[in-house]
Amino acid sequence: MTLLCVKPESEHYSTLQGKVDNNILHLQNARGMFLLDNVNERNIKYFINQIIEMPWRNHLLLAILIQADRNLDPATSYLMLKSIHPRIKDLFHFYSIQEIREFTTDLHMYGYLKGECYPEHSNNMRRVFLKEYELVAYNTKIWLTRKLNQDQQAYFEQFLFPMPSFESKDFSFGKLAIEQAQNNRKYETDAIVPYLPVIRATARFRSSQMKRLRDAFHKAIEEVQKRPNCLPLEFHYDEPERIGERLYFRLWDKPSFVLHHQDQFSETVVQLAEDRKSTYSEDNNHFFVEYVKAERLDDDEEAGGLWFTEIIQLGVLGNWSQNASFEEMERKRTILNTWGYGEEDSEKNAIPFLSSHKGILFQHPFVSHHKDKAEGVVFDVEPFHVACTFGLLAIDVFTTTGARINELLQINSTKECIQVKKVKDKHHYSFRAIPKGRDEVEEFYISKQTMGYLQIVLRMLKDHYQSEKIPSVEYRCYRKHLLSEPKPYYFQYHNKALKDVALVSCIKFLLHALRFETQEGTPVTVKSHLLRHAFATEAVQRQKIPIDIVAKILHQRDLNVTEYYSSPTATQVAHAVGELHDAIASYVDIDEVILRSPEELRRELEEHNSKVGVFNKVLGGTCVTDYVCPTKMACLGCKAKIPEPEQEHELHEVIKLSKDMEERFTKMGLEVEVKKAKEMRKQARIELKEIESIKQYREEQQYEPIVHTNK
Repeated sequence: MTLLCVKPESEHYSTLQGKVDNNILHLQNARGMFLLDNVNERNIKYFINQIIEMPWRNHLLLAILIQADRNLDPATSYLMLKSIHPRIKDLFHFYSIQEIREFTTDLHMYGYLKGECYPEHSNNMRRVFLKEYELVAYNTKIWLTRKLNQDQQAYFEQFLFPMPSFESKDFSFGKLAIEQAQNNRKYETDAIVPYLPVIRATARFRSSQMKRLRDAFHKAIEEVQKRPNCLPLEFHYDEPERIGERLYFRLWDKPSFVLHHQDQFSETVVQLAEDRKSTYSEDNNHFFVEYVKAERLDDDEEAGGLWFTEIIQLGVLGNWSQNASFEEMERKRTILNTWGYGEEDSEKNAIPFLSSHKGILFQHPFVSHHKDKAEGVVFDVEPFHVACTFGLLAIDVFTTTGARINELLQINSTKECIQVKKVKDKHHYSFRAIPKGRDEVEEFYISKQTMGYLQIVLRMLKDHYQSEKIPSVEYRCYRKHLLSEPKPYYFQYHNKALKDVALVSCIKFLLHALRFETQEGTPVTVKSHLLRHAFATEAVQRQKIPIDIVAKILHQRDLNVTEYYSSPTATQVAHAVGELHDAIASYVDIDEVILRSPEELRRELEEHNSKVGVFNKVLGGTCVTDYVCPTKMACLGCKAKIPEPEQEHELHEVIKLSKDMEERFTKMGLEVEVKKAKEMRKQARIELKEIESIKQYREEQQYEPIVHTNK
């Protein structure tokens, strides 16, 4: 085969050269572009780090080059690599295979799929391996046939994985794995569904608690600037009445920490700290806190303190397994599994609090290295505050819209994304994002409360960047090929957009120790996709919303699980004009449009208002669906509604009314109607509890603790 003199531009070309087949390395498409230049960075790095020395390296390199040429989502290729490479590595080890030509599917793969080796591997691991292997073997063969001439095909056939002579239906693990996954998801969802209001409330209160700590931290720094040489500065403040605790801290900087723990540092370090030179100079200084204790104010109960201190004390923040001994690793793995952080089929240690994003949950190197030298719990405040702020917004959107994490990460501060519409003198809000499986934006309706959380994130980012505008950054999560233009994404920090792993770590940190269990007692941790399942389950099973309506709310196309195939429709609303909140939102007064509209248009809009909940004030709150009413106007308890404190009185009226109805129907002997009246009262009380939580959160948002320092 004739090779061109030019070479790929990829920075990894020199690393691969001489390690893989030269003809594969120089494969080009019909336009003369090297396939290597189109391979995703994460995928090629995984190949170099894990596969380049393996006998099957050419097979998998050819596979990822072809998948890149087919413009497949990079995440698809990454899943393929992580599904095939470890399993083939296992088979080579178990059967003592040395060369790729010795590997046969009918003997080695068949034996593995039948469970003759690695009995500890789950049904799902075997199912995914066979599925990904078959896809690669088939699609690679098809690509060669369509793209290359016969001579080229004959050459590259040596790098094709052999197709199995058996099918997945020949094994029981496929069906068992799917059933097991569905059952596990069902069990976990059942554990979460009743507690969606608790999850939201916990996120609100903890985020407020973290903000109070941050405010106190900065006030303490201001005090130090007024009183030089006063470190360590002891300070404390009282939490709101709901918590009823007093929290005690010490403020440190690097030199003061060294000088007060001299026996644990070398003489050289102590001298540098005294002189405030080198890493201990003013330019390199760093403030952090030591959490000392918490005490109750009005009773003798044990104080709860800060929810996250055990994460630090047990040493499982960040990538905790690095440089850990075997005994330490086993101990921490046991703790994490007890908390529910261990993932099924995972071959790695659980790292729930590793964001892999600068400034989020990361601690300053000095704090990380020397945290065990203090009596209390030493940590940086800002990275925790950032995690809580992002986590609060994410949890709110997940539990009120059922959105996917990829859709959430697309929210950005532009008038094309954030929409505000005025109907009947009330503002209604939404964001636009590209759902999974689509290539155009669709609308996701959100509440006024969610808009408030967006503003909190925006203020945090403006403070972080010290600017009235947040920068436009490149999107870094799944399907980024559809989002190539940099935008001012809300989920960004240190000039980089967050990836899904960073946001998941924020959620786990904010909700840590909020324990849920399946009926079998298995711990369940809150995950983004689980909140989505919980939202859908609540809507279908408890609210009896038709599946096709729920699919529309969730922006899903797959209706294989339901008999409903009709798609509800919604009338388009007026396009956005103007700006709101620093030019992040569009606005249109629909009332004004109606007054100027022809009679026919007026009738259409009136009909639209009868169908579209998002433009109507409903009992006890605000509707956030723009589809045909899912509960036939039975708004009480509907998951498409966000309770509003301003409408609390309406729910109290419902309770009074339900008591009267129950009494009347009891006298009439209408037992079914009696049950309906009781259910009405139950749903009203549930919503009142969430409204009370929202009111408390709003009060605590305004609460400014008085910080007391040592004199």
